[in-house]
Amino acid sequence: MSDKKFTTPSGNVSDPAVTADYDSAKRFDKVLVGSLGVFYRDGFKTKYVPYSQLERAFIRVQEVNGRMCCGKAVFHYFRLVFVVGGKEWGDVISEDERATDDALAEIARRSPATAIGFVK
Repeated sequence: MSDKKFTTPSGNVSDPAVTADYDSAKRFDKVLVGSLGVFYRDGFKTKYVPYSQLERAFIRVQEVNGRMCCGKAVFHYFRLVFVVGGKEWGDVISEDERATDDALAEIARRSPATAIGFVK
């Protein structure tokens, strides 16, 4: 098995343990939640957020008002946002609300130290 290259907040990493975690991670739409961290595609890169660096994760709902020939329609997109170092390091957009909620719940279960949702 060849090692895959991942982009993390602290630089690129190529580690057999991380590759094995990626291969066995649970998929929620576009997000993979493993035992060591969270994986997702961003362009041609695979980003990896280790739980040791993940400070907070939350869902941002984006509402889009569309005008069509026959009237108006409202669309909702759900963004799973990852906070590292006090800044939003990445987010994954999805139309599947349930998958986003389930991914956030799995992150909370696997990483109790990570703040989940709104934090004052």
